[in-house]
Amino acid sequence: MISSAPDAPVPSQSAEALDAVVNKAKATTAAILTDPESAEFDDMKRAIRKDMTGQPVDSICGRVKEKKASGEGVSGRPFLYLVKEDKAYIDDGYPESVAATWYRAVCINPDSPKQDSSQQLGK
Repeated sequence: MISSAPDAPVPSQSAEALDAVVNKAKATTAAILTDPESAEFDDMKRAIRKDMTGQPVDSICGRVKEKKASGEGVSGRPFLYLVKEDKAYIDDGYPESVAATWYRAVCINPDSPKQDSSQQLGK
């Protein structure tokens, strides 16, 4: 379970290490999609939150779009990638789903909806 404690600053990392984490997040998230090759990522942020035991949870939050078989794009769905666990969750539109619950718990801070203390990542 993740608490709603404020985001902790993300430790400094080399650009290369950060790129590797972002690329892994994209690959793991895209692998969940029906057409991983069509995945487009947007609004990616990295944040470290503390869980209920006080341990840091390193995560990447963002939105992912997938093209339909007909070639139409779909609106971006929220996703969450847990760095240490190498697990991704995509919100499927059901408010009580695991993905939606985790996204709200980790990515949305009620005190700071824009996650000002998060680190904005490149696309």
